[in-house]
Amino acid sequence: MKPILAIIVLVCLTITGCVSHYPANRTARLRQIYPPGMPRQEVQTKWGKIKPEFSAVRPPDGWEAYQDQYISKKLKNVEVTSGKKVDSVDRYWGPDGWLSLCYCWYFYGSDEKIVDVEWQYKSD
Repeated sequence: MKPILAIIVLVCLTITGCVSHYPANRTARLRQIYPPGMPRQEVQTKWGKIKPEFSAVRPPDGWEAYQDQYISKKLKNVEVTSGKKVDSVDRYWGPDGWLSLCYCWYFYGSDEKIVDVEWQYKSD
């Protein structure tokens, strides 16, 4: 009985470890598909008929002045981590794998080219 319990615990720990790194892995994969410098038009072409379900443009006073604090903090964080100014953002959502949905965030500079991207569970 003890070996079975040990196997169950090991499987649970393995699954938990994989799941906890899943968003980081998916963001890394998204960065390979949509690298910095890719034009917004190319992103839109890859998504085909699907349009962003959310878009925003940097307010004149910066992201700090954006009315939604979640978006404000997210965009300020992207600027800090990328070291680049983000002038606009698009968020798409769709299926990711078999049973889950995700958001795909695209952050653009003033030249309409990707500064960074981020994958996020849709339930977050």
